[in-house]
Amino acid sequence: MASLLEGINNFVRSEVAKGFKNQLVQGLLRREVSASVDGFGDPVPATVENYPFEGIRDSFSLAFAALAGIPTTDVRILIIAGLINTTPLQDDKIRIRGSDGQQKWHQVRNLVDVDPANATYVLQCFEIEDPT
Repeated sequence: MASLLEGINNFVRSEVAKGFKNQLVQGLLRREVSASVDGFGDPVPATVENYPFEGIRDSFSLAFAALAGIPTTDVRILIIAGLINTTPLQDDKIRIRGSDGQQKWHQVRNLVDVDPANATYVLQCFEIEDPT
């Protein structure tokens, strides 16, 4: 029975992705890959992986933010799961256009919600300076 449910979830995820493709804001998720040490034990700088996605940046409702303890300065970023090749993690950096039309960088504070079909990710993020 689990495989039937998986099949339905995959279908919903792909249909949501197909329906929203090229309809939302283009964004970029940047993840620092753990630094390591070389053969001499000297630190090797971390590398960065970039994942383009499509999504929306908006605000949490005041009632939800108050109940969940979310700072009013944090923003809500929704990512279509089928349009990104990774699952967002805490501390990932995200560049997406804000309501003022400007590209802004944010850091993921929390993965708030993943819908039952794994079609969308809702992230709690705060604005940061350009990490580059």
